[in-house]
Amino acid sequence: MRLTTPFAGVLLLLCSCSGPYSGGKIAAAKETKSVNVKTMPVELSNVPEIITANGELLAEEQAIVSAKVPGRVTRLHVDLGSIVKAGDIIAELEKDDYEFRARQSEALVEQTRAQLGIGGQPNDNVVPENTAIVRQAAASLKEARFIFSNTTKLSNEGVLSKVDFEKSQVNAQAAEARYQGALEQVMQWRAQLSERRAQLALARQQLSDSVIRAPFAGAITKRIASQGEYLPVNAPVVQLVRQHPLRVRVDVPERQAAKVRPGQRIDISLEASPVRSAGRVLRLSPAIEAQNRSLVVEGEIPNPGGVLRPGSFVESVITVDAGAQGIAAPPEALVTFAGVERMFVVVNGTLDERFVKTGRRLSDTRLEVLSGLKPGEQLVVNATDRMLKGMKAVVQ
Repeated sequence: MRLTTPFAGVLLLLCSCSGPYSGGKIAAAKETKSVNVKTMPVELSNVPEIITANGELLAEEQAIVSAKVPGRVTRLHVDLGSIVKAGDIIAELEKDDYEFRARQSEALVEQTRAQLGIGGQPNDNVVPENTAIVRQAAASLKEARFIFSNTTKLSNEGVLSKVDFEKSQVNAQAAEARYQGALEQVMQWRAQLSERRAQLALARQQLSDSVIRAPFAGAITKRIASQGEYLPVNAPVVQLVRQHPLRVRVDVPERQAAKVRPGQRIDISLEASPVRSAGRVLRLSPAIEAQNRSLVVEGEIPNPGGVLRPGSFVESVITVDAGAQGIAAPPEALVTFAGVERMFVVVNGTLDERFVKTGRRLSDTRLEVLSGLKPGEQLVVNATDRMLKGMKAVVQ
């Protein structure tokens, strides 16, 4: 069959076209002079398996520090951005009323101790039989029992009338009741002493609570109260957040969630800072989020210098297999054209091309190669876009 003239013209035009992958150039390359190359063997090396995810930095602890007792603010020791340690004074309230109440409670305690006769003792140990009121009642009881014993003998001898006998008997019973009452009075004073001790401790605690202190080390993110303001009970004073360590919360896609374990390394970076910080995975959510099909992962990031701030958006990298093996190549070995990635290898003294798929940049001198290369091949490390498959290669 003969081709018509128009069709023959089109075929001739297509055959004459040229490009970076055209057969004409490849054929011509075989006839051109050789190219000097540097090679290295393709080997398996340590390429850790990672998972990348976006997340947010959160404070490990965050609290609204409030007033435990009512009072007027006499002094504020902190403001926005102040750094405090655990126990540092944040604010002070008026103390006069609480000091008077503590002194009153101390006086009541000493009054009760005096009633018990232990005013000079260093402790509150009381022996009821040694107190004055009980000793007095015991003496009266002894006297009444002695009189009753004598009247009983005289009554039996007929010397004493029955009326006098019964009178002495009643007096003895009354003395016993007074003795028992004295013991009960001492027990009541002992209970009263315990109560007043508790009131004194409460008064001293309220006096101490008039000085508001930081519950943990951190930074002040908001000052709520002002000097001279009267604060009721539980009125907020400042907002405090713990800066070290921080908590990072990221969402890991469901298809990769099974690889994440507590204790794995997690690296974070902020968009506004090139500095990377490392921590470890601490907690995993027990359920997959239905809205975005992801697993919530929380990690702990040390922040001793306070450089990182809670609320910041971060990019995180979780190392799920630190000992994974893979192929890495120098970035200079990669040639990219129109989105197609290629690398060259030397086979029998000529160049051969490999269409590759690269991953992340491991360092300035290492680029992860996901596919396209095989261990044992001689990789050209000084590739250029002028190299073509079939060129003669002179290894330097």
